[in-house]
Amino acid sequence: MSDDGDDTQGFNCITQAANMPVCLHGDRLTFTQDAALVSYPIVGVQLYRYEKAGDSWDGASIPRLFWSIIGHPLQQEFRWASYWHDKLCDHGFTWSQRRFADAVLLVLLEQERVAYWRRTAMWLAVRAYAWLWWSWSNWR
Repeated sequence: MSDDGDDTQGFNCITQAANMPVCLHGDRLTFTQDAALVSYPIVGVQLYRYEKAGDSWDGASIPRLFWSIIGHPLQQEFRWASYWHDKLCDHGFTWSQRRFADAVLLVLLEQERVAYWRRTAMWLAVRAYAWLWWSWSNWR
């Protein structure tokens, strides 16, 4: 960390999906360079994460059956929200943490101007997954 408190030194600080240094690698989005990602989904809430070149995620988890209705999982408009949702879920071990991740997904999809019906369908899908599958697998 430098003396001025800038802990992003040497990293490309990213605050929106359009600037994410990613490329398509198979069915995943892969970072092409090191990056520090920062998001402010709600006033007073800051999400912050470092990614190294080569790190990847699978985009929005939209079943192929629904691609023609919702869209492709790797579409630009879903990248920011799906990235943060995946990372929060990776570290969400409680019901409340999972609900927070799902709420962040909804807010970020709205900020990306995803149509109301589309973001609501995506949010309902992740909530149903959390309720039906995630909670069952974590409570047994």
